[in-house]
Amino acid sequence: MGKRVYQAGKKTAVILAALFLLSGCGSVTEEMKTGRTEGIALLESGDYEGAVSRFDEVISQASRVTDFELDVLKYRAEAELKLEDYQAAAYTYGILSQVDEPKPEYEYLEALCLARGGNPEGAKAALEEGKALDESLSGFGYEEAMMAIGEAYAASGDMEAADRTYQELVSQGHANTGIYNRWALSAMEAGNYEEALSYIQTGLALSDDTARKELRFNEAVCCEYLGQYEQALSLFQAYEAEFGSDEQTAHEIAFLVTR
Repeated sequence: MGKRVYQAGKKTAVILAALFLLSGCGSVTEEMKTGRTEGIALLESGDYEGAVSRFDEVISQASRVTDFELDVLKYRAEAELKLEDYQAAAYTYGILSQVDEPKPEYEYLEALCLARGGNPEGAKAALEEGKALDESLSGFGYEEAMMAIGEAYAASGDMEAADRTYQELVSQGHANTGIYNRWALSAMEAGNYEEALSYIQTGLALSDDTARKELRFNEAVCCEYLGQYEQALSLFQAYEAEFGSDEQTAHEIAFLVTR
């Protein structure tokens, strides 16, 4: 398995490393409680950078790891993830897996962050640690981590590894429109439009509607790239009738009527 690589701010790394060495009862002050409340408000308002900074201030006041500090760390990791600071979020989830009782969700979310940060091998290593704690492979974050790993492999050009990842998900009973859409997108990025169409059609045959809109759009795109202009036009028009008009669809239809 690949080595996990992290890059967290110096202050954050020192604070979290210190917390890792401490456990037991600690004093939670009113100032810390207020800080957590303010951090959550910033997170919910979309000010993720501000939320991270506020949670940092709370953590810096901690002397022990209690349920309160664990809660703050979880919120901090969520804010880092939404900020798309994937290395920092992976680091925080890694710390949580060490200071809290073993939970597969920490490993899966760490894997998700590493994959989105472009480290599929490191993500796979974290994922395997989560799977060791989750025999049913139903833990929170598993499916999302696997899809992110597939995307990371595809982005790196390793389409075989991406295909294996998606196939593994499907064979485990996690088949849904979202997975087939991701699988199709990976094939499209590689220029394999006929293969992508096969994934799209399989996904559309499912009763799950989560990514039906995306699958329908990508179906039309694949036909366009394959030079099947009449079919692509028909599909875009059907997409517009089902999901409504938007600028991108209107542009595609305007182009295709001239072919």
